[in-house]
Amino acid sequence: MTTVDALLLRARTMLERGTVYWAGAGGEDPDAASAARAVQVAVAWSALSAAEQAELQPVAEAAGIDLDDPALELPACDCSGFVSWALGLPRHLSPPLPGFGEWIFTDAIHEDALHGQRLFTRLDAAVPGCLMVYPKPADMRFGHVGIVSEVVAGRAVRLLHCSADNFRMAPFDAVKENATTAFADQPASIPVWCRQVSAR
Repeated sequence: MTTVDALLLRARTMLERGTVYWAGAGGEDPDAASAARAVQVAVAWSALSAAEQAELQPVAEAAGIDLDDPALELPACDCSGFVSWALGLPRHLSPPLPGFGEWIFTDAIHEDALHGQRLFTRLDAAVPGCLMVYPKPADMRFGHVGIVSEVVAGRAVRLLHCSADNFRMAPFDAVKENATTAFADQPASIPVWCRQVSAR
């Protein structure tokens, strides 16, 4: 269990670390000092499709990342990895949680909050320490999740999250605390409470 204050404090320790956004990375060890895991850049880059490389190359160049350096390793994470780690949960649940599954990711969080309520419950309004989440939209590769840090009149206005969009702008860091625009643009976004957090 954790508290809202401890959750936000832990999440904020990931700010300004130069984390790269990488889908599927991070959050494996809740006891680690960081949500991120080291990614060998050249190896990971070579596994991308030509279209993905074309899209990401300008961002990598702007961030000063040498894509050809075989020794370069950078800390990498994604949104679910970041949130799982901040909550003190491994993103891979072993054994699987009955009725939830074995992975903490956006679609599973959203589904559980609406129907299963094993780890997450839907809230009527956002509160500090809750999550904002939406599942994978039809026209996107992934959903998104973040930790609400500021609320005005029951509406989340700031949150801590790890995203590709965060990394696209200087300072080049996937983990930032900023506005909730990404969630406001998605009609399926809902505030949810993690049962791992002790008090609202």
